[in-house]
Formats: sequence, structure tokens, C-alpha cells
Amino acid sequence: MEPSSELSSDRADSPRRSAIDGAIDGAATDGAGIDPEFLAASYREHFPALIKVAHLMLDSAAAAEDAVHEVFLRCAPRLPELDHPRSYLRRSLINECRKQLRHGRRQRVDRVEVAAEDLPHDVLETRRALGVLSERQRAAVVLRYFVDIPDVEIARILDCRPATVRSLLHRALKQLEEELR
Repeated sequence: MEPSSELSSDRADSPRRSAIDGAIDGAATDGAGIDPEFLAASYREHFPALIKVAHLMLDSAAAAEDAVHEVFLRCAPRLPELDHPRSYLRRSLINECRKQLRHGRRQRVDRVEVAAEDLPHDVLETRRALGVLSERQRAAVVLRYFVDIPDVEIARILDCRPATVRSLLHRALKQLEEELR
């Protein structure tokens, strides 16, 4: 499943893109001494992978973009000093998505989505099936099978043991199998 067809990460004229550009400029000039070119380059580098994870977690292009933007702005001051910014951003994003799912803050107003008839049946079924999983199960499945992260790293992201990740994945796969029958 490739959500990038539903998301246009290269939209220069997007109101959200303009807002994030303004926020990056603001973060760079707020006295923290962050180079705006570094932030823009970091954003362009990490956005595609992060938006894929967020879209799979939240099942909404608009909510996914909002989550990625929020996480990037929150983490921007720390990015220059991080040894592994991709891992840090991914973990922060998973936490933000889980928070949104837990609190039911997914925004469905003004969603820009591909019409259901434009998506292959298996993609629609997968999206629907992921929606029935708990937030932890969904995070584990997305990270393991869509982002291809090893169980040990997923355990660090979800703040649990690798055995718990395997258990989450096992239960989630059983539930997905039942859902997709």
C-alpha cells in the first residue's frame, strides 16, 4: 500500500506547506540560532518516510500531514544535535499518532483523499482492517511490515520488550486475518 499517491508532499503552493515554511522560519529566528536551510533540508529528507507512517497510523492524509508538521516543529530545535534524527522523529511521530488515536483527535474536516473508487480493493481492505487494531497493534504492524523495522527497534519506540512486540504482532495478524476473510 502506497499512501504517497494520496499525498502530495511536493506541493509548493499548499497552504499547509506555506504554514510549515513560516513555522520553520520562525523556529530558525526565535533566538535558537537554527539554520533555516538546515531545517528545510531535514524536512525534505525525512518527510516522505514520516508521512507514510503517519498516514498508515491515522488513515487520513490531512491528519498525517498535521502530525508530521507538529512533530517536526516540536523536534526542530534538537535536530542539529541528534546522532540519529530519523529514529528520533519516527519515535516522536508514533507517539503523536498514538496520542491522536487515543484522544480521538483525528481531523476529518477538509480531508484531501483519493476517492475510494480510485484505490485498489486490497488497499481499501488493508486500510479498513488496520483501523480495527488497537493503537499499539497498529503501530507494531505499521513499523514492522510497512517500514521494515526490526522488533528490537519497535520495542524501543513503543517502550516495551521485544517479546511484547512479537506478541502484539501475533495477535494483530490473527485479528487482521479474521478481518480480511
